[in-house]
Amino acid sequence: MLPAAELKELTRQYGGEYGLTHSQRILNIVALIGENYTYDKEVVFISAYLHDWGGYAPWKKDGVDHAERSVEVGKGYLQEKGMDNEKIEHVLECIGNHHNGRKDKSIEAKLLSDADGIDYIGAIGVIREFSTKPRELRKAFESSQARMERIRQSICIDESKEIAKERMEIMKLIFHHLEKETGNVF
Repeated sequence: MLPAAELKELTRQYGGEYGLTHSQRILNIVALIGENYTYDKEVVFISAYLHDWGGYAPWKKDGVDHAERSVEVGKGYLQEKGMDNEKIEHVLECIGNHHNGRKDKSIEAKLLSDADGIDYIGAIGVIREFSTKPRELRKAFESSQARMERIRQSICIDESKEIAKERMEIMKLIFHHLEKETGNVF
């Protein structure tokens, strides 16, 4: 296995606290939704830390989807570390599909995709979205609602659907209070 401390430190270095804590939350969510499944924990661990590297400087490229770029970056990193090709391909499958919720992928890819989506909904999802648009509250509100719907449609695993449903109820409650407190003027 790759040194866990190195993956964590590089993720923190490239993605900041956001990158590190996002990866940690994904692994916590995978532990919940994957409890009843047999899966390769090493593949999920590595994928969770590498899945967004293509969106961070120094690798981010304008016009290139960060998942595609993360596959490129991850492949080079894993080859450099001497990981066997079969395991590399499995990790790359997870990274490349972490936003699309494809039911025809491995359990590891579904776990990563579902966990990544779940980390964008609920209270944390609202806070994340609004923090990126502090002077555009209406835009943040609308993009949060749209993201909630996209994620609802992309969830693959039944256990994930239950957690997503709970988190979406939290979002709806937050949205309700926002509209009520502001008279829908924001």
